Amino acid sequence: MKVTRRQFFKVTGVSAAAMAVADLGFDLKPAAAAVRTLRIKNVKGVPTVCPFCASGCGLLVYSERDAAGKFVKLLSVEGDPDNPINRGCACAKGAAMFNLREIYDEETGEQKINPFRATKPLYRAAGSDKWEEKEWDWMITEIAKKVKETRDSSFIHKEKIADGSEIIVNRTEKIASMGGSGMDSEECYLAAKMMRALGVVYLETQARI
Repeated sequence: MKVTRRQFFKVTGVSAAAMAVADLGFDLKPAAAAVRTLRIKNVKGVPTVCPFCASGCGLLVYSERDAAGKFVKLLSVEGDPDNPINRGCACAKGAAMFNLREIYDEETGEQKINPFRATKPLYRAAGSDKWEEKEWDWMITEIAKKVKETRDSSFIHKEKIADGSEIIVNRTEKIASMGGSGMDSEECYLAAKMMRALGVVYLETQARI
């Protein structure tokens, strides 16, 4: 195996430091074990799963709680080193998970709930420049209405081919489906089956959405 000059000095330097610590009689195991306990009082890391995609990366959410265990303030969100999927790492979205709920106010120097975080479905009517908060039942019903109206008005039952005869195609070209990494394999399967049943032919996915 070829070893570069930089690799040689790096390995020998680490080895020398380790031997020096050992010769002085220091036992680093207790210090390493105490690292995870060095947290603020009444703070506990709660394991959770990143919601941005279907990879299932684990995160630890640290929040301050009072003596009764009631939530006081969110402190940090970091990768969970015990999760076998990401082993403590996080992508750009996962690393910025903290800002999904809270942001740092530069004027006051305090944390506050992110005002741009959507907590309810938002609807903007055609021609309007304002978003309105709506209930989920209303949103789902409206989406279903739009899908049915579009499909009924654009559905193609038969189409002529080169020899002049007609073949059954049963499709609509006015609806497209775009999937993302937030969907797992089972959800993608069900979504594809539903789109095919509607006659949708434009199906696509993009993992980074």
